[in-house]
Amino acid sequence: MSRVYEDIDPAYAATCSDVTLCSNTKGFFKSLSDELVAIADKGWIKRLENMEEERKLQAIKDNKEIMDALGEVLSRIQPLHRGKDVRVSHERWQAAKAAMDTEQLNKALALATQAVFKAPVTDVDEVIEGSVTLAMALWLRSEILLRLKRPRAALEDLKMALKERLPAKMRAEYYWRMGQCYSGAGEPTRAKVSYELAARLLGTNREAQEKLKKDIEALDYTVLAKDPPDKPDIKLTGGPKQNMPSLSKLVKIVEEENKGRFAVANDCIKAGDILLVDSPYAACLLADYYGTHCLHCFKRIENCEDTAPVWCTKCSGVVFCSVQCRDTAVSTYHMYECQFLDLFIGSGMSVLSHIALRMVTQTGLDTCMSIHSKYLSNQVKTVEGSVLNDIEGVAKKSRIKTRKERLNRSKRGLKSFTEKNKEEVEDKIEDKMNLEEKMELKAAQIYSLCTHSEQRKGEDYLKRAIMAMFLTECLKKAGFVKKQASYDLAKVENSICELIIRNLQLLQFNAHEIFETLRGEHMFTGSKPVYLAVGIYPTGALFNHECYPAVARYFDGKNIVLRATRPLSPGEVVSENYGPHFLMRGLKERQRALTCRYWFRCECAACKEDWPTLKQLSDAPPSLRCHNLDCTGKFRPLPQCMPDTCIKCSTPIDKELVDINLDNVKRCCERYKEGTKLMNAERLDDALTVMCDAINTYHEVARAPHKETQLAQESLRTCFAFYGNVHKVQSGTSDELTKKVAETKIT
Repeated sequence: MSRVYEDIDPAYAATCSDVTLCSNTKGFFKSLSDELVAIADKGWIKRLENMEEERKLQAIKDNKEIMDALGEVLSRIQPLHRGKDVRVSHERWQAAKAAMDTEQLNKALALATQAVFKAPVTDVDEVIEGSVTLAMALWLRSEILLRLKRPRAALEDLKMALKERLPAKMRAEYYWRMGQCYSGAGEPTRAKVSYELAARLLGTNREAQEKLKKDIEALDYTVLAKDPPDKPDIKLTGGPKQNMPSLSKLVKIVEEENKGRFAVANDCIKAGDILLVDSPYAACLLADYYGTHCLHCFKRIENCEDTAPVWCTKCSGVVFCSVQCRDTAVSTYHMYECQFLDLFIGSGMSVLSHIALRMVTQTGLDTCMSIHSKYLSNQVKTVEGSVLNDIEGVAKKSRIKTRKERLNRSKRGLKSFTEKNKEEVEDKIEDKMNLEEKMELKAAQIYSLCTHSEQRKGEDYLKRAIMAMFLTECLKKAGFVKKQASYDLAKVENSICELIIRNLQLLQFNAHEIFETLRGEHMFTGSKPVYLAVGIYPTGALFNHECYPAVARYFDGKNIVLRATRPLSPGEVVSENYGPHFLMRGLKERQRALTCRYWFRCECAACKEDWPTLKQLSDAPPSLRCHNLDCTGKFRPLPQCMPDTCIKCSTPIDKELVDINLDNVKRCCERYKEGTKLMNAERLDDALTVMCDAINTYHEVARAPHKETQLAQESLRTCFAFYGNVHKVQSGTSDELTKKVAETKIT
């Protein structure tokens, strides 16, 4: 079996493959997997390598030496996570109160949040020293938030405190504070209602009644509520494709025998066009950011002005930005992962291994069994679903009726209903089909992605199987794998394990790092991307790599956005970049990185022609396009050796047209400099317009890299980065003590 990475650097390729599974320096899994591989007979591993995919897992389970050693480890797996602690919660509550009394409000907020996160749910250990722990922690945090001029966040805490059984004797204070929150949020009418409820509950306390009366009289009915502006939705240029709504109509997916599936231009594309807005099939936050970002939506907690951090009901190791995110996570994947989070971290397993697990936990047992039956048992090699209606170049194999056909078929069965009933049933059927088909399409796309299983060595497969068995055992002890009448338990465990192995293989080559942009005092100078999560994107994974990419990516929340950085003609490849860019790394280094990490040899123009890096680029005249638009030829317009005809198609070269094109290149360079000035002035939209104009004009007449236009493209990428997740670094706003106290992962 031919393996492209063996011709370059097989040892480096093995290391690259290992780190997609687990850390080389942290945790126990690396040493465990290496020991089990060492136990296995070399001849047996070679036979494993050559087996059919569906027989490999059983062959491993039949190996007594490996399973005896692994079974001893798996039998010791127990839940391990940062749980609740009523004593710690109360200590943090006392410290927060003391900090608030001395006006150290930021420190008080951090400590109060710790008290909230460590507090057990109300039904367990609910009373300590006469206080309802969680309710009182929320009550204290609401007061701190109110003092910090965050009334909406304080209001959310008050509502949650009431749900957590705030003592009835505090109801008057509760409605009084609620009135203060509504007043601060610019809702005087609601504030008055809350104040009046408080007045009824205060009874004969004259002093309190007088203070409350003054608060009512101070209400300002001219103030309007300040709702945060809605962030506009990102619109695909040219509109979305019908069967691939995350993809622009300007792009189509084609399939070729030697290249697989990839994106090409379906129409003329300009720099700046939005070509993809894709949501992840699954995504996981890196463990380093469990205390600073929402586990579910990845929003930075520091940026949530109208809400305060929300806790998990079982653990204190993660944070959510809202009750909605928390409830969604806890009702699906987090209920199974939560109790093993510290074990996952301690094992050293990679974030890709965590996503392989998440792809199982987020869908539920029934859906997992269905996916296994459709896409593993039958070993589906290409997308089989209505999404094939958008793939060109291969015979369509769709077994699934399109949504419209299925809906029309259902409608024909409703003729006996009245018109009113018919409309209601049609709406329900359409909504249900929307949800089912979205999942069906995403699963079909995900499980048709490449795994390069034919190039995978036996040792590598064995390590992935060991990880899959470790994760399956965790799922068993978390209650995910349950004995049901409709399933044989052994078959369920085997199917889940095979599914995780498949996930581990395809994620190695198809996942994307999710980043946010950190900006300093200036929007562009000193800004940098910070990688905080990884996701698998059904349509985004179909874009092929080139060292001279046609798109730049950024992230809007968890959604990946691809925007064109240069114009493309119909039929040209719409390429992404997987890391090595020709401007930054030379040909040899790029080829080594790509073949060893992604197991393919890049044959893009930058590699074939060995384009110079940015340091090597000179200010020499650019390579101009042949005057024949159907030709890919190019030439250097050097006065001393100007060619008379194109060396590819023999089209005569017009000297006057050359001068016009050189003037256009000069104008592009001037526009780039103008765009740079706009960037320095932080005029983002104006800079973007000018940069796009410069690049579009340049590519109409020139081909291959040119120093100033390449810098313009890099500036354009920087502009795009600020349309996504941006966090402004505030210097000098918090000291080291506050940062330490704010860390939610306390022991």
